[in-house]
Order: sequence, then C-alpha cells, then structure tokens
Amino acid sequence: MCPDCKDKPCKVNEQPNGKLVCECGKHSWPNSGVYAEACRKANLTIVKTVHNWTQSL
Repeated sequence: MCPDCKDKPCKVNEQPNGKLVCECGKHSWPNSGVYAEACRKANLTIVKTVHNWTQSL
C-alpha cells in the first residue's frame, strides 16, 4: 500500500526497470529500499502527539 495516499488506499506496482509506482500515479520510488524507508517514516509520524524520545512531558 502507498504510504502517501491518504484519501484512498492505493496498491504499489513494480515496473520492469525496478521503479515502484502507486496505482493513482501520484507517487513513485526509485527502488524498494527507498519505498521501505518511506513506509517506515509514515509509520513513525503521528501528528499532534508528544514524542517522548525527543520532548519532555
């Protein structure tokens, strides 16, 4: 699933040259390593919450 599409879930497809593109065509990644990092960052990002590893409570 595309980590950047918020309105509807998009599947990510791999092209023959190794590039990954989501179904809507708005987002793409040059390889699977960059895609994995984008997914990791999307899972870490929580808006309007105190992150106890960077801020004090």
